[in-house]
Amino acid sequence: MKNLKLVLVILISFALGIVISKSVFNKGKAGDHKERSLEEEGQHEEELGFSLNKKSQELIDLKTKTAQLDVFRKNISVVGKIAQDAQTSLHVVSPVIGTIVEVKAQIGSVVQKDDLLCVVSKVNGEASPHEVKAPIAGTVIGAFGKVGDRVDSVSSVYTIADLTKLWATLEVYEKDIAEIKLGQKAAVRTVAYPDQVFAGEIVFISPRVDENTHTIKVRIEVQNTNNDLKLGMFVNADIVIESDAKYILLPQEAVHIVGGKKIVFIKTADEKFEVREVKIKDEADSMVAVYEGIKEGEAVVIQDGFLLKSELLKSKMGEGCAE
Repeated sequence: MKNLKLVLVILISFALGIVISKSVFNKGKAGDHKERSLEEEGQHEEELGFSLNKKSQELIDLKTKTAQLDVFRKNISVVGKIAQDAQTSLHVVSPVIGTIVEVKAQIGSVVQKDDLLCVVSKVNGEASPHEVKAPIAGTVIGAFGKVGDRVDSVSSVYTIADLTKLWATLEVYEKDIAEIKLGQKAAVRTVAYPDQVFAGEIVFISPRVDENTHTIKVRIEVQNTNNDLKLGMFVNADIVIESDAKYILLPQEAVHIVGGKKIVFIKTADEKFEVREVKIKDEADSMVAVYEGIKEGEAVVIQDGFLLKSELLKSKMGEGCAE
């Protein structure tokens, strides 16, 4: 299919003398071939117009996109590790000094608030046993007694952690740290669940640079609703960087380089096109952010503009010969 399309493009290129014609609209040009700068004109030094009939546009599958202002987003990929300790954990002690007579929870048990953990019989032989209950919902990450063990009201019998929110420490390279801010979002992945994305948010940026790795430690809070992430697990993360201002966002293939300048093709009417020089603020993930040269609402050629570029180059060479 691509080869057929290429043949069509070549055939159309040979027929450009009929279907595409170049027009030069230099305002106030009569007898004056002197070029004027963008700063002086508030527009491009030379506006090149092209005509391409609808049938030819369909043959090459030419596509346009309506220019709209939007926030430019890109990702900074980093590696890291889930913290060894949970963000929220509580140590559970017995309400009385006594002996454990029944155990209900073990390490790894998932409990709800007020679930029974164990039963303690008081030392003085009091008949009614005392229940030790979970103060929060979470996972038992520490169990320090078994049936028959003596306990007091100071030492921990259990440790329960809320693992639905975890901390992860990421290593950000020094060259990227200027773009990192508190509150930025991060998409966290792990080899254990390659198709699953865990949402995170930056809550701390270290003031210190590691002298050996030249990285800065950044801590994020990760949502772990189903307790899939484990303490100490290695992770990869994409930190989402959003621009402060809005730009015209285009695929990179919409921008062409001619004579050292970056240009796009604007569709001004059904069969009319115009060359426009643009300035790029940033680019990533096959997208570019344009801050000058395109107005919101204009139709920008985003696919198969290379045919128009080819004709533009031919017209430029023609001008050089004419001069």
